[in-house]
Amino acid sequence: MQSDYWRVYYDQDVVAKSDQRREEHHIRSTEVDIHIDVYPHPDPQAPVVIFNHGAAGYCRHFVRLAFMLGERGYTVVLPDQRGQGLSGGRRGDYTISECVQNIVDVATWAKQRFQGPIFMGGGSMGGGITYYAAAAGAPVEAIACLNLFDYGKGEDSLQISRFAFLANSTVIVKAFTLGMALLRPFYGIRIPFNWVGAFDKLMDEQDSEYQAQWDADPVPPRRVSLRSLASSMHTPPAVPFENNQVPVLVINQTLDQMVVESVTRDNYERLGGPKRYAEIHFGHWSSQPEFWTAIVDSCDDWFQESTIHQ
Repeated sequence: MQSDYWRVYYDQDVVAKSDQRREEHHIRSTEVDIHIDVYPHPDPQAPVVIFNHGAAGYCRHFVRLAFMLGERGYTVVLPDQRGQGLSGGRRGDYTISECVQNIVDVATWAKQRFQGPIFMGGGSMGGGITYYAAAAGAPVEAIACLNLFDYGKGEDSLQISRFAFLANSTVIVKAFTLGMALLRPFYGIRIPFNWVGAFDKLMDEQDSEYQAQWDADPVPPRRVSLRSLASSMHTPPAVPFENNQVPVLVINQTLDQMVVESVTRDNYERLGGPKRYAEIHFGHWSSQPEFWTAIVDSCDDWFQESTIHQ
């Protein structure tokens, strides 16, 4: 899928700079073409940051992030996952495992292409699968997760959906998980994504214009397959959080109204290995400069510290 709609998110100067600096690449992963935007740093030894989008995003949402990290000395790699963004595959039809494999393959490609150390980050669903990809062997030195979810726990999936109020009942969680398993013959069916995710609460109130732009954007999938939803309830990471050894920064949004804020905090507490926790006083997502500055500052500090201590 191709679209120029992303240009409405930025002023003309940012769009012009993006067109000038951006490189586009494709790799083959999970039997589809995976699209990758790269914003290279002039220094061939520059560290590399791969940033992974969530279920509501795609690579062009992170142009400003790419520029900010570029100013800190990084090459930035922005991939789209299967069935999302500008990558191939049936729209909104993907599993957690397929997204993870896409990211592992992108990280392996980046390791072969660039000379600097590889770091990785992601937000929303992208935060959770960033950990999953590192646990599955992506060749990274450290990661940063804006949100951290366990897709092997049905209660996590409920708590990041419109049905969060049901997640405290073990019986209901088991019933949901069993129900999704029984729907296997119908996994190809796609339902409106906003039946499941509270996308009306994606942005802060101060981002009403950005929310309206996102609502009109044709690129984010507006339907999601039952196969995808089921995978988010029974796909544990390759390495349980408790056994982790990869340096992990976890960033949590204290004003999040889309997902339950305690999910990320509780999963952070489960993490073994080197880790750091940071909170930012924003909702689930924002276009505000302060939002991105807080993320870039935290990631840059963590990646630099992780390199020094190795």
